[in-house]
Amino acid sequence: MKRIVIIVVLFLNAIGFSQNKNFVVEDNLIVWRLVYEDASPFSALKNNLRLDFVSDSTGYISKTNFADRKLEELTADFRIETKEGKYRVSVFNIRFYDRAIRKKEAIQEYAIESHFLKNNGEIRKSILGYNVTELLNPHFEELFTIKKGVNSDW
Repeated sequence: MKRIVIIVVLFLNAIGFSQNKNFVVEDNLIVWRLVYEDASPFSALKNNLRLDFVSDSTGYISKTNFADRKLEELTADFRIETKEGKYRVSVFNIRFYDRAIRKKEAIQEYAIESHFLKNNGEIRKSILGYNVTELLNPHFEELFTIKKGVNSDW
């Protein structure tokens, strides 16, 4: 009975700190990637104030923490690719900004890979009891979801 309890506790602990499947490592870079099954033109994403488009399909995420107190402010680059009836978003070059402890200190910027990528090329599971991939995933999903227009007939 003791063994079963120990195995269950270890299993639940592993599930709680697992990496999100939308984050992958490519060429020693952590990339978030998701395919959206939506036939709407992704140009509707240009209305999102957090997204700054450089070209029709590339740009960067403006400095934000998504109003999530667990996250530091970040910026990232993105690329959108389309096929018939769907589009794929890749977010890469994710950079966090440390909060300055004292006013005299400059805000330090660091890449996600420097804190969350192991030497063997895997994403580090957890540092302080939470997993950054699990925190970022719902924010990125929401950010790149095309919102259906609200009929504002005024």
